[in-house]
Amino acid sequence: MKLSYEWLKEFVDIDISPQELSDRITMAGLEVAGIEMVDEDYILDVELTVNRGDCLSMLGMAREVSAIMGINGKQPDILQLKEEIPCGLEISLQSPELCPRYTARVIQNIRVEPSPLWLQERLKRFGIRPINNIVDVTNFCLAELGQPMHAFDYDLINGNSVIIRQSITGEKIGALDEHEYELIPEMLVIADQMKPIALAGIIGGADTGVTGTTTTIFMECAYFSASSIRKTARLLGIQTESSYRFERGVDPQGLINAQNRAAGLILSMCPEAKISNIIDCYPTTIPCINISLRIERVNKILGTKITPEEMRNILIRLGFEVEPIVFQPYSLKVKAPSFRFDMNREIDIVEEIFRIYGCEKIPVSLPPLASIAFKKKAQIVNEKTKDILCGCGLNEVITYSFLDPEMLKKVEGVGQAFLPVNQPVNQPVNQHINHVVVSNPLSEEGRLLTHSLIPNLISVAAWNVNREATEVKIFEMARVFSMGGRTSNTDDKDSLPVEQEHLGIMIWDAGDTVRWDGEKQKGANFYNLSGILHILFTELGICEYVLEETKDEKFHPGVCAAIRVGDEILGLLGQINPDITERLKLPQNIYALEIAWQKAIAVVNLARKFTPLPRYPSVTRDIAILAKDDMASSKIVEVILNAGGELIESMRLFDMYRGEHIPTGYKSMAYSITYRSHEKTLTEDEVNMAHDTIIQLLGEKLGVGMR
Repeated sequence: MKLSYEWLKEFVDIDISPQELSDRITMAGLEVAGIEMVDEDYILDVELTVNRGDCLSMLGMAREVSAIMGINGKQPDILQLKEEIPCGLEISLQSPELCPRYTARVIQNIRVEPSPLWLQERLKRFGIRPINNIVDVTNFCLAELGQPMHAFDYDLINGNSVIIRQSITGEKIGALDEHEYELIPEMLVIADQMKPIALAGIIGGADTGVTGTTTTIFMECAYFSASSIRKTARLLGIQTESSYRFERGVDPQGLINAQNRAAGLILSMCPEAKISNIIDCYPTTIPCINISLRIERVNKILGTKITPEEMRNILIRLGFEVEPIVFQPYSLKVKAPSFRFDMNREIDIVEEIFRIYGCEKIPVSLPPLASIAFKKKAQIVNEKTKDILCGCGLNEVITYSFLDPEMLKKVEGVGQAFLPVNQPVNQPVNQHINHVVVSNPLSEEGRLLTHSLIPNLISVAAWNVNREATEVKIFEMARVFSMGGRTSNTDDKDSLPVEQEHLGIMIWDAGDTVRWDGEKQKGANFYNLSGILHILFTELGICEYVLEETKDEKFHPGVCAAIRVGDEILGLLGQINPDITERLKLPQNIYALEIAWQKAIAVVNLARKFTPLPRYPSVTRDIAILAKDDMASSKIVEVILNAGGELIESMRLFDMYRGEHIPTGYKSMAYSITYRSHEKTLTEDEVNMAHDTIIQLLGEKLGVGMR
């Protein structure tokens, strides 16, 4: 909305600068986006919300400014005109539901010529191009009163009637914008006895437009259904100043004033013109809303002490009718004006009082503290997890919960889910489930809800790699969605999607990293990621976890492990499948893990207890094992810990060797085992007995030998 500062002063006696006026209007809820100086006038660009169609005019903005400034505004000069001729046309209102009110009048003996300079300047400042005096008058009334109008050449109307009806199949109209539009049935049109002569509330027809030879005009001023105008304008791809206002609502009670204002302006430019009576088709009066306003309720909501008189003055300046309620001395009866379609409830009136009274006048106070809230275990664990991962050098990312089907094909091939809900231990990790499809996606890229964090983390990694980042170390904690194998019966409450929280981590490094055994390696490796997992689980008190070799389509066939705690599979970690990275043109050494975080939280133990320093010395023995290539270290560790019992304080794998002196298909694995008793100093015989038991059980259970 373009607001002229000089034009505004004709309606409101303001003595503040344009900048201060801009600030006051913005604080009242009508944001001013900018101020521009045009020919010694200041033009304020006011951004209006869709419910404030009443402010799309100078009069509407003057009403707002008068309420903000606390002064009475002025009305435009609307003369009582002498009607000298009959209208001569019959109005047939066939669609009253789409056009609740229609007014018309005829004006004879006009001259079509350029408008006076003052009128041309007004329209230019409002952003409207001057055309001729008749058309400019209709646009002037639109700018001043907010009421769209249209003038037809009376002599070009076929027959003696104007019909407001819906279009029929096959009809077309050549519009004033020099385009021909094919009409869809049920579009509202203004028609004569032969064809449509205007798209109601949007644009007039070229066949009946005002030209230099026009001497008699048929002046239309109507109130059309906002939804009908919006639908027609969208279908035909048209937006005009007229349709923009009708879509937001115009004043159904302002039509007669607009007709008289337009006729008065035309008479001032064509003194010899003669006007007819106004034909007013208004089958059902549109009522105004009456709302009961409780004074105490207003002050309680706003935290103020506004007097009833102050409330009354604010509302009257905004165009409301206010009177006391006889049997309710602390209430006011408020009648909303016909141009305020957004006033329906008491709280709407409270909002009007609030924005005009000024939020800066409302005292600042803290609400009373009703209760002390305590964090739940999940909240504590989540916060601690983020701190731990940030301490490991990772950055948290936040991605959308939507998934592009094309990305899904690249990441998963056939679209298999990452981690099914409530998956049994003996069920394959890669399990088909139904993806959650969005019914009304904003775009094709957001057609699915994400069922795994891996695809979006890969997208983040790709974005960074393509911008020459040298490393990517990221994590995300977010919800994933799955149908969980449920039925598609929407009447069944159990058919709703399952929503679970997951933790995803992804790392990639272009430089050198250090392996578990101290060896340097180009880029990130599996042990970097498993080390991060070990630090996280240790800090969270999840000590009894193992990594078991498994397979999953998103991971490298030989570098993928399941994370198991007890009989529960918490997630997967490994190297992203080279086929995926090749399709996405990414480096090969990208590693990721994903954990069903709600399952992990269930086994977190944040309790800490004091452990005194050991009183007795420890004994360290090494053991070198010859095992098959496919033997997992976790199985060996499990047997050693069970065999050594409480005497084993710690153990670690410090060397793995394949090569000379090692048979083909075998590997040498060397472990360092630390023995200690909390009750006494261990003798050499006791340590030897425990060590021999370990060697014996390794041979019996796993079939491995000693080097």
